Amino acid sequence: MKRHDGLRQCLFWCAFLLYLVATTLQFTMATEVGMVGKILTLARYLSFGLAGLKILWDWALLGLKKEGPWSLTREAVGCALKYILLAGIVLLAVVTSKDTLPLFVLVLLLASKGVEVDDIFGIALPVQVLVLAFVFFLTLDGTLPDLTYVREDATVRHSLGFTYPTVVMTYFFFILVWAMWRCRKGISVGSGVALLAVTVGLYYLTDARNGFLLSCVVILVEMVLGQRSRWEGLARRLSEQRWCRVLCRVVRFGYEYCAVLLCVLLAGLCWLYPAQPAAMLNSLLSDRIRLTAQAAANYGIHLLGNSIQWVGYGGDVDWATIGERYNFVDCSYSLTLFNYGVIFSALVLVGLVLLARRLYKQGNWNHCFLYLMVLGCCFIEPRLLEVHLNLVLFAAAPILYTCPKWLEGRK
Repeated sequence: MKRHDGLRQCLFWCAFLLYLVATTLQFTMATEVGMVGKILTLARYLSFGLAGLKILWDWALLGLKKEGPWSLTREAVGCALKYILLAGIVLLAVVTSKDTLPLFVLVLLLASKGVEVDDIFGIALPVQVLVLAFVFFLTLDGTLPDLTYVREDATVRHSLGFTYPTVVMTYFFFILVWAMWRCRKGISVGSGVALLAVTVGLYYLTDARNGFLLSCVVILVEMVLGQRSRWEGLARRLSEQRWCRVLCRVVRFGYEYCAVLLCVLLAGLCWLYPAQPAAMLNSLLSDRIRLTAQAAANYGIHLLGNSIQWVGYGGDVDWATIGERYNFVDCSYSLTLFNYGVIFSALVLVGLVLLARRLYKQGNWNHCFLYLMVLGCCFIEPRLLEVHLNLVLFAAAPILYTCPKWLEGRK
């Protein structure tokens, strides 16, 4: 049985790492080299097949008893019904949007059953670093082009082998999150200074302001957590104060429903725009509010989703040509709503709220902080469902693959 458990986990690792590497390379200029683009697409579908096989194997084990032949247990039926319901909602979103991303996310999350979340972070971290180093090497070698974009103030932005400068900084931010997730108790001042130096260097090359600020916040907070022994006593004394306990309840509510509150905030800003303060925030967020409001007016909001031809700057340096037909929404929450509809978006929000509560009950405040930082990043970047980057989604996987208690039956 242990040997079979190893084989099942091997199926997941093959599927996940294949998906991670292939999807990362799809965000680089490697897709313009020969047959690489088609090979990467095939690799992603192979990962889908392996993950699907892992799911079927896990489900079959639910009917396997210690003694006697395999039988269709109540738990197996319950999980099958739950999987069918989830697959139905996701397939509706996929068909209406003509985008397979939600299906890949669901299959990989279900396939992670039996795999520790910390192991996923731990193994993905060095693999992703190696992939990025490989891309940077190919760019320095001249095999991949370093697309450059020039702002109106003459600032030159380098893509470093990727399709757009902000992509590099986004990958760096998520790698930071992965590393800090493993640290648990923060980092030393020396490590923080070194990471800040790397962050400043990437910012100098890419001029990705939002990603730079988010990365700096993560590093600085982790440095503070690393000095916990110096302020932990004060924090304990403050927690005994009545006003602090009330404040903690308010903060907890905001934390658990942060994703919902961000959606409400975005809707309010789009409704107010171009009035203040929406106009000011739109300027700070590089026109994201206006583009979201424009997309809502052009495409509307559908129950099951919509197939939209988004046009962005990625992989093209002709700003003048693209500027006339630019049509993209960076905010993950609005992009999910426009692409996949109200039902799927509601499912995602419910999952995020349940994930927040799950992390809070586990009592690791560092994980709670990193979860909030990921939600903040997804407010300005379309990475919420990019499971090769947003590994925090795997912490929500047990919510998906666990059979409802009332269907488990007697043990």
